[in-house]
Amino acid sequence: MENSNPKADQIEVEVSEFENDFDVVSYTKFYNEFLNVDLLQESWPKVESSLVEFGVLCTLDVVEGKMKVARATRDQDPNIILRAMDVLELLSRSVPAEWAIQVLDCSFQYDIIKIGNQEGGICNMYGITKEQFLARRKLLAGYVLKVLFELTDCGIFLKGNTIAVIGGSLQGINIVRRIVEDCIAHDVPPLPRARLMKKKTQKKKDEINKVASELMINLEGMRI
Repeated sequence: MENSNPKADQIEVEVSEFENDFDVVSYTKFYNEFLNVDLLQESWPKVESSLVEFGVLCTLDVVEGKMKVARATRDQDPNIILRAMDVLELLSRSVPAEWAIQVLDCSFQYDIIKIGNQEGGICNMYGITKEQFLARRKLLAGYVLKVLFELTDCGIFLKGNTIAVIGGSLQGINIVRRIVEDCIAHDVPPLPRARLMKKKTQKKKDEINKVASELMINLEGMRI
């Protein structure tokens, strides 16, 4: 596929046997110079072995700064190449390989939250200045990510002006997005809010465990 921009992502397609349909054959993703290439190279064997299990071939070219995935056979699930594309998208945003490859499993989902002044970014939509953005972004770094992980069971990765969120629960992903959006757009501190939500969630879990425990005791008593 020809492209006037040599660094633009490239998709190759082929016509399907069905009329007006097509299948993605391969996808090339370029990454920027800020990516930790050494870490990517170190984790690439894990990426490669995971993709092969799903019938997808992959290559890493550190000279040209690109990753590529391709279908190994025509009779495999045509949607698997789309999930493989998601893996490369996450890797290009510095998401660790052990998290990125989880999206190959249909039970896992992800969200890319644009928090900066890029098109579709929160700062762009709400008119947040650079100084405001930098101050509010700091509130989303460090310990708060650990608390959000414990609250939602989602992997959360802050890099530049985006945040990648990966998890098996859409509810958890949406919670992270709401907290991030309120922090960047409305200057709502995320840590106190996350702690309060975690406390309420833990209270509900304790109540459920208490009821379940009492039920088991009653059932045991009936058997005697």
